[in-house]
Amino acid sequence: MTVSITKTHFLIVGGGIAGVSAAEAIHKAAPSADITLISEEPSLPYFRMSLTRYLAGEINRDQLDLHKEGWYLENHVNIAVSARVKDIDSNQKLVTLNDGRIFQYEKLILANGASPFVPPIPGKDLEGVMTLRSLEDAERIIQIFDHPANVVCIGGGLLGLEIAGAIAKHGLKVTVLEALDWLLPRQLGQEAAELLRRQIETMGISVIVPAKTSALVGEGKVEGVEITGNTSEAEPVVCIPAELVLISAGVRPNLDLAKMAGVEVGRGVLVNEHMQTSNPDIYAAGDVCEFHGICYGLWVPAKKQGEVAGRHAAGQPADFAGDPPSAKLKVLGIDLFSIGQFAPTEEGDKLVAARQDDTYISLLFRNGILIGANLLGETGLDSKVKKAIEAKTDFSSVLKDSVTLEEVVTHLP
Repeated sequence: MTVSITKTHFLIVGGGIAGVSAAEAIHKAAPSADITLISEEPSLPYFRMSLTRYLAGEINRDQLDLHKEGWYLENHVNIAVSARVKDIDSNQKLVTLNDGRIFQYEKLILANGASPFVPPIPGKDLEGVMTLRSLEDAERIIQIFDHPANVVCIGGGLLGLEIAGAIAKHGLKVTVLEALDWLLPRQLGQEAAELLRRQIETMGISVIVPAKTSALVGEGKVEGVEITGNTSEAEPVVCIPAELVLISAGVRPNLDLAKMAGVEVGRGVLVNEHMQTSNPDIYAAGDVCEFHGICYGLWVPAKKQGEVAGRHAAGQPADFAGDPPSAKLKVLGIDLFSIGQFAPTEEGDKLVAARQDDTYISLLFRNGILIGANLLGETGLDSKVKKAIEAKTDFSSVLKDSVTLEEVVTHLP
């Protein structure tokens, strides 16, 4: 039997922002190139970072699409949805899908993302225990909104808080549990996090920190979440009623395809500044990859990495130099911007901060260079702060011992 093989210049696996950005960059660099994009999901690629806004009812389904169908046709991007990669033969440059289709590529870009990490909590497989990663997940959660329910969000990171805010807008009772000592432990210092917690609680959302989840309980379906205040075995167990539990405990890169292709992996797929893997004809971008020891798992770096992978694969010079991790909080209506490092860790680090009412601003300097900031309640400085960090602006001349935040702010570019 003759096997039909479709030839394509560029094969992209993954329909997230990294994959679509790669397709955009390739088409711009090589307008006549054949581009094939493979996505496991049944829908066209969408703004994954806006799923919480969709849950909250702030946007409708049509507003989630990254591009309408016509864009792919006009830009020579052949898109295959509901398609799963079954095999990769990197020697023959062949990719086989689960439906039997085979593609031969010149350059392959792995942008197949990450999957939610679910800790080994007893009861995690009960009905009503969910994660939010896909549009399908969001639709399942929305079905709960018409019924009274107690909701527990395990994880006080960005996604957990946004999920809590979105669900609370539909009138459901929501409790957020964070195992560490304060909310957003990867983005905020303790003082800013405490202020944020108070603001969230005024919205009717309960917050418990620290709260270690010891078990999810119920007969077939989740009915409650058992927690302790810390890791002590003697700590009394409290059970919080819950008909819906959302777990937001981070993500893990999907490494199965990279291993299939025989490229080197660490925590993610290892890439250089061009987003090339150990095989120069195979690239990786977005949540699946690891660059200089960092798996970003964030929208902005994923978009940049996809662009670099696409441009370089198409023969144009392109480098990824890293990106200071930054985050904004959506859905809750709280102005919050965090970027870079927020806590002193080395000799020579200097934190300049000020708090007033519901506003907290801190700027962290290392040897006079701005390396991070927390802006809560006042994000008007975010673009200036980001610019100063990226430019490695030196503030040594103004960082005297008694310097005030107001004095430093006047020297932002």
